[in-house]
Amino acid sequence: MSRNQKEQKQFDTVIKYFKKYKRYLVLGGIAVTCSNVLVLIMPYLSKLVFEALENNEPSSVILNYVLLSIGAATFSGVFRFGMRRTIIWMSRYIEYDLRCEVFEHLENMPPSFYHETRTGDLMARMTNDLEAVRQMVGPGVMYISDTILKLTISFAFMIYLSPTLTLYALIPLLILPLAVYKIGNMVHSRSLKVQEKFSELTSNAQENLAGIRVVKAYRQEENEVAYFGTLSKMYIKLNMSLAKLQGVFVPTMRMFASLSYLTVFYFGGLLVISGELTLGDIIAFFGYLSMIIWPVVAIGWVTSLYQRGKASLARINKILHSKSSVADTETATYEKKMLGKIEFRNLTFAYNGSKVLKDINLTIQPGQTVGLVGKTGSGKTTIVALLARLFEVSSGQLFIDDVDINNWKLKPLRQQVGFATQEPFLFSATVRENIRFGQAEASDVEIQQAADIAALKKDIDTFQDGFDTIVGERGITLSGGQKQRTAIARAIISKPSILILDDATSAVDTETEHQINDKIRTVLEGRTSIIISHRVSSVKDADLIIYLEDGAIVEEGSHESLLKQNGYYAELYKSQLLEEELEQL
Repeated sequence: MSRNQKEQKQFDTVIKYFKKYKRYLVLGGIAVTCSNVLVLIMPYLSKLVFEALENNEPSSVILNYVLLSIGAATFSGVFRFGMRRTIIWMSRYIEYDLRCEVFEHLENMPPSFYHETRTGDLMARMTNDLEAVRQMVGPGVMYISDTILKLTISFAFMIYLSPTLTLYALIPLLILPLAVYKIGNMVHSRSLKVQEKFSELTSNAQENLAGIRVVKAYRQEENEVAYFGTLSKMYIKLNMSLAKLQGVFVPTMRMFASLSYLTVFYFGGLLVISGELTLGDIIAFFGYLSMIIWPVVAIGWVTSLYQRGKASLARINKILHSKSSVADTETATYEKKMLGKIEFRNLTFAYNGSKVLKDINLTIQPGQTVGLVGKTGSGKTTIVALLARLFEVSSGQLFIDDVDINNWKLKPLRQQVGFATQEPFLFSATVRENIRFGQAEASDVEIQQAADIAALKKDIDTFQDGFDTIVGERGITLSGGQKQRTAIARAIISKPSILILDDATSAVDTETEHQINDKIRTVLEGRTSIIISHRVSSVKDADLIIYLEDGAIVEEGSHESLLKQNGYYAELYKSQLLEEELEQL
């Protein structure tokens, strides 16, 4: 693929939005043209005024020229307002659409993507980079079109007035394209470094604020402030480097423009003295030359906008062009009501080249309650994550209702699987809104019932604002047990066909845990449940208990049968009984 083709592909991200808002582009183009035509006839009207004065024409003729100049200036301003009203508005709409596109894409990416990407970096791309792209497609497009049109019309008038003098004026400007190309590439390179450092700075701030309790617990405030200051200084240094380059860019443009002005002043004066040009001609010529000075200088600024926007667009494209390993395929057409039968057939799963699950063979019948136990890192959480297709599963290894999981549509699949994890994520909203997140249409009665099942209602009744209590970022105002129970209420409110409790009661006392399990079994009777826990007491009443060791099933059966085997499970049960006895002493 050639360089031009690569750049074309890169800009496809915004070109589709130019097509979508072409009405604004067309109207903006008309406004740019009309504004420039009107403002650029004013130097020629000045020429006519001076010639009328030299020829002693009637004052009414001169007044007409003056009135035409006033009218041209007025309507030029009106069209200039229209130019901004259309093109700048278009850029805001594109910014909105592109931000939504990036956010939607991020929402559809699998967890593995976030394991490898820092949240602060993504936030920087959603803010700083998007604004740079907006500047490129808004002010950048507006000013470059304005510049090209103004230069074209001005040069046409200048050639009409004096081809020789126009040639003299162009000589100092011939070096401009080379300067723009060289300095523009340097601006692009430094802009990319600035954006990358901003992402690093944002990531550091986000991590510190999210983990403020850990920072304070380990008394690392001063060290973290010092490190943030170091990153900030590096960011400022890169910005200063870019600012110095931009500071050289504009004066360089002005210098060549001024040289052109002085050249015309000298040679134009000679032509007026020799009689080849009239005073009106030279005044008009200077008027047009003055009008191209700003466009020539603006080339630097517009180039800077383009280079910064291009660098930011490349960073945004890196997100948009990243493919999700988990997505609906052509065969993913199944979306019926789930019965809850689960079957693993010789399932092997590896993450980052390391095997996490090895040759898993397991059948769970509809309505069964299955307990998963095992040491940390044995693969328990990975098994249930695969049920919601959070990671890609090879064909022929996992079936739900005798249908390959890859043939299920993602949305109906996940709608029928309820999750509650050991470390639940709560949004900075009310308790009501966090529970309703599992079922957007849930009524207040259903929310209260779900809270009651999760043994949370008695806690909520003690809150001053009840269900309308704001839980804070990540549920910081709630205790660990309250957060877990809120997550359980969120999981069961949608009445899922498969309910997964991934160590979801680890922060809850044993008595409350038994209450929750009893109510869940009553309310979700006939639905498949998978309970992951380090506590044997949480799974001993399950229909089937699976013990995992190093990613493989080493024992399975009921609580009583596993105790008789006197294996891994029995050893775990005995050690926990001993711990309970020691605690009671």
